[in-house]
Order: sequence, then C-alpha cells, then structure tokens
Amino acid sequence: MLTRRTAIASLGAATLAGTFGVARAQTTKIKVAEVLRSQFYTPMYVALGKGYVKEQGLDIELISAGGSDRVGALVLADGADIGLAGPEVPMYIYNGESTDKPMMFCALTGSDGMFLVSKTKIDKFEWSMLNGKKIMGQRPGSTPQLSFEYVLKAKGVNAETIKSVVTNVGMPARDGAWTAGGFDFGIFFEPSLTKLEKAGQLHVIGSMAKEVGRVDFTSFFAKSSWLAKNGEVAQKWTNAMAKAQFWMRTASAKEVAEAITSYFPGITIDEHIGVIDRHRNAGGPIWTDGPEVAKSGIEKLQEMMILGGVLPADKKVPYDKVVTTTYAKEAEKRAAAK
Repeated sequence: MLTRRTAIASLGAATLAGTFGVARAQTTKIKVAEVLRSQFYTPMYVALGKGYVKEQGLDIELISAGGSDRVGALVLADGADIGLAGPEVPMYIYNGESTDKPMMFCALTGSDGMFLVSKTKIDKFEWSMLNGKKIMGQRPGSTPQLSFEYVLKAKGVNAETIKSVVTNVGMPARDGAWTAGGFDFGIFFEPSLTKLEKAGQLHVIGSMAKEVGRVDFTSFFAKSSWLAKNGEVAQKWTNAMAKAQFWMRTASAKEVAEAITSYFPGITIDEHIGVIDRHRNAGGPIWTDGPEVAKSGIEKLQEMMILGGVLPADKKVPYDKVVTTTYAKEAEKRAAAK
C-alpha cells in the first residue's frame, strides 16, 4: 500500500511538473519593426541575444522596414505590433487623421547616432568647409535629418547649403551613391560607416551626438488600442530592454559585441568592438541607461521639428499624449532589484 501511494504521489508530481513545464514554455509571438539593422540599436540586440526577451516569454519576429516612415505605416496597418523609430513618427501620426494614436513606452537611444564624414581626409575641420559643398543627408522630416539641420544652423553653415542637402537617397542606396562619387560630406549610421571607412571611402569627422546632446532619438511605440489589450506584453518587452540597458552599464565592449554578433552576419567581433567603442566615446548619450523616455528629450526634438519646418509651433504635442512611463518605471524597479 505504501509503495502504491508513493507511486501515485510520484505520478501526480510528474503530471504537475509537466503541466507547469508546458505553461512555462508557452510564448507570446509579436512583430517588432525597426528602421534598419544597425548597431545604433545595440541594447535591443543585447536583450534578444542574451535571452532576456525569451525569459519574458516573448517570441519576436524582427522586421527591418527600411525607413522610419515605413515603421509607422506597419504599426498603423497592424503589420507590426511594436515599432522602433524616431519620436517624430508617433507625433506625426498624433497630428494626423488616425483616431488610434500611438504611444511611446520604452526608450532605446538618447541622442543622434549619426557621424559626420568627408570624402577626403581633413586634418583641421571647420564647419564653414561645408558651405557650397554637396552633402548627403537623410530622409526629410526624419530625426537624423532634423538633427543635422539643427546642428548646421547652429554652426553657421549658410542657408543655401543647408537647403541643398541631398535628402532623396533611400536607405538601401546610400552606400552605393556615396561610393559612386559626387558627395563631399555626409552623415552615416553603422554598420555602413565602418564598412565604408575600412574601404577608404570616407573619413569620420565627429559624432552628431556630441553636438546635440540628449534628445530622444528612437523609442518603442504601439497603437493605444494595442497597448490597452496587450499591456502585459509591453511590460515584458520593456523589462527585457531595461535588463539589457542595466547590463550594458558595466559590460565590456567585447561582451556587448559577443551578445549582438548573431544579428550581423559578416561583421567580425573586432569590428563590433570598434563600433561599440565609437558609440561609447561619441561625446553624447547615444544609448540610454534606462527605458524611460525623457520629457526634456521629447521637448528638444520638437524644437528641432519646429526649426526644421515640419511641425507648426501651435501643433506641439504634449508629452503625456504620446508617452507613457508606466512600463518603464516598473521595468527600472525590477532591473535595479536584481
């Protein structure tokens, strides 16, 4: 009798363990759209590569949209649950006709990740050297282009030169257009920056982050209706990002490189280390230390948008209309407690 009871108890324990095991194995599948594949978004790849997202029970399909405007379109059309793009995208949508307004809920980058480059080596750079030159910018109205114009105006570059910055070269065509010749200066993200630098096609002058300081440059956002139904999923995603951000505070460049390498086929660990060091020594807070979208960063971005002529002064969007800090604050508590 004792043996039978023991057997029944063991069977029950095994059944329960199997049941809980199944529960633990269940995952929620979501689609996340990024602008492009770039080490600029390193904290997200760390969260994915080190398994922090998986720990939260999330199974991610990562879509590289090829532009911030396309990220916004995917989110609006339910082609993606979460978008990663410049805060200008949710703000444009907020001022548009859509009744389902998006909300930013998790920060990723805290400044401009672009670097100013020249076709030929310059020993002593002066901003006046840009006057009258052919310059490759980014898509009109995007955060990189707004930031670039903001800096050019602050540095006294003449209005005609700023007006003539080339902004119609699409993301996939930028490297080829630069290599083909005709441009004197430009702004580039990684990994194109390192690839072209190694090929002797450009020379890095300096980081835009150093010039603009803190400005919320890319953040995760979702439609209000999606957040209302999937708040737990948004919290889990933010938890994973916060854990990655906290880990990166003390991780070496090599450790970070090893965590993200699977997302960049063909790029070596040493190349990643160089990119990470470049970002960390850029002179500005390219990666945020935590997931909360800064009010000051959003206000500065809107100043850039007004100066860039893409946002009327009377159409400024109140911070709490496009940002929720609920998930970020909770995620920071959890990350700090571990």
